[in-house]
Amino acid sequence: MTALALNAISYSAGPIAREPIRRAALEAAITAAVKLSSPSCEPFVGILVERIGRSSSDETNWAVKGVKFGKSEREQCNSALSVIIERLKQEFEIVD
Repeated sequence: MTALALNAISYSAGPIAREPIRRAALEAAITAAVKLSSPSCEPFVGILVERIGRSSSDETNWAVKGVKFGKSEREQCNSALSVIIERLKQEFEIVD
């Protein structure tokens, strides 16, 4: 799961081709990546993702619905979360 969150992004000029992924797998990958981002984020509990409608094919079909920080350092984990989410929105679309 962690490998999903750590792959490099391709910046090709063609249309965006996102890989399909199940919502639970995406949530687990994001959670694992945040926990690995910093020792102060190890207590991070998880994230909730929801499927959304998109107005163009350039947009992703998912968004963050909620975040469970637990006893983690919110500011630091939120920073890591922002970077991870933006990267994964370019790579994946949920299928369930």
